[in-house]
Amino acid sequence: MIRTNNKPDFMLSEMLEQPRIINSYLGDPNVKDVGNFLQKGGIKRIYFTGSGDSYCAAWFGAYLGETWHPDLNMRHYAPFEFVNYVKTEKVKNSAVIGISVSGNTPRVVEAIRFAQKHGAQTVGITDNPQGKIAKESDHPLYLNASPPESLETSSYTSKGAKEYTGYHHDVAQTKTYLANLAIQSILMSYLLQQRKNTLNQIQETFQLVTQSLKQMEHFLEIGSTLGGSINKVIFVTSGPNSPTGLFGAYKMFEFALNGFTCDIEEYCHTAYFITTEHSLVIFIASDNCSFNRIMEIEPVIREKINAKTVVLASSDFQNQTSPFFLRIQTPKETVLSPLIYTIPVEFISYSIAKSKGFDTNRFRGGQNTEKYVSGSFRTIRQSKLHY
Repeated sequence: MIRTNNKPDFMLSEMLEQPRIINSYLGDPNVKDVGNFLQKGGIKRIYFTGSGDSYCAAWFGAYLGETWHPDLNMRHYAPFEFVNYVKTEKVKNSAVIGISVSGNTPRVVEAIRFAQKHGAQTVGITDNPQGKIAKESDHPLYLNASPPESLETSSYTSKGAKEYTGYHHDVAQTKTYLANLAIQSILMSYLLQQRKNTLNQIQETFQLVTQSLKQMEHFLEIGSTLGGSINKVIFVTSGPNSPTGLFGAYKMFEFALNGFTCDIEEYCHTAYFITTEHSLVIFIASDNCSFNRIMEIEPVIREKINAKTVVLASSDFQNQTSPFFLRIQTPKETVLSPLIYTIPVEFISYSIAKSKGFDTNRFRGGQNTEKYVSGSFRTIRQSKLHY
């Protein structure tokens, strides 16, 4: 356990656990079995669904699957939308991949039940082997990111809040998000005839995750240097890292900070107008087309608005503008780059919260945590289900 100021630092510890967790999936026979089923089971389409960080992971899974297997229809949905707005005839002969870290997210459970009722096979990805997702899915997959006994209780004490269980530590989720990206990458590789080559690329990407952690101090320094002077963070990206931008915004929300995300081009038409000198704009450029467009936009943000900027870009590109230009070693398969770019997003978000004096061991940085968590229990865990 990492300690900061002689106290356990749960979020930082979770971030440093990630290489060990994701590498454990490379030889996981359960992932292989489910992947083989998806390839040979007569599946015509695959739907991915999840809530919160798991929604970002579902978006990544669908993007990756569509890129690697364009002949197979793949979509991602929020579970409420999937259950209430997808035509039931399209669910038959499909596979529905429901993602819930806690294993008990009601709307994801509902999506699993809805899918089964209308003739779909279901895959449940969860960190909790005792949760409803594990018990009700046709093909459960376990993240194994947390000790099972730690998922039965929480650190909260008030009614409602203490029942909000299913997480190793009651902090902004980090290790389970990257775990979801990793396990889906391997799962989608089993749909390909050239899976050995793809698995090698995934393994190389996992190695880059470990290497990216060597830049940890640099990531922390950026958040520490800029965090105190900003009142909002805008993540600007496109393509495979669109889910990464949304994940970054969600990290801000979990610390009760203003976070936004926007497509690169749409930023110029929309979020540009809420960018001020107290904004931090984090650009993510994992490929040439994103990088070239960002290099047109980023100088304007600094020179005209005096906003703070960070550019996370492939190490193949040269520094042209921003004083916080970070060269990220990006995999050859750029569709796998979210596994790498998630790392700086996590550390910068964590460091921003630290710079503002927040308690990173608690949701909302320790601000009215119990009140908000108990309210979240009522709005989420006590939601009525129709399936």
